[in-house]
Amino acid sequence: MQEDECRRLLEALLDDSGVQWERCGEWTRFRFQEGAMVWELACRCRPGEVLAYSRYPLSVCDRTAALDACDSANGALTRGAMFLDGDAPTFRIRADLRDPYGARERLAETLEYSAAVMARYWGGIQAACRTP
Repeated sequence: MQEDECRRLLEALLDDSGVQWERCGEWTRFRFQEGAMVWELACRCRPGEVLAYSRYPLSVCDRTAALDACDSANGALTRGAMFLDGDAPTFRIRADLRDPYGARERLAETLEYSAAVMARYWGGIQAACRTP
């Protein structure tokens, strides 16, 4: 799939799910919520893939503890990676959309996996952070 096809697929999926999103240059941005937890996602569409970056709404106050929390998450994850983007804990994952057959399901699964990771590791990340 070409970049514009990946973007249309992402935005159609978000529209169909009732998610409000905005396009900022090459990024499609929106928020996810699970219970009281709310975080931002920024997706970048490239030929054959969508990269999704989920960012915790927290700032690191103990960098060593935050890196340990990221390492702990990365040791258990089967896809994607947790890292610090400056002082913001972030999870990155990639949806492979090279084959258009099933692309929508792969993209939805990727976003769901991202949401599950963010919710699962919220407490560990929060322990090393403070709200900005």
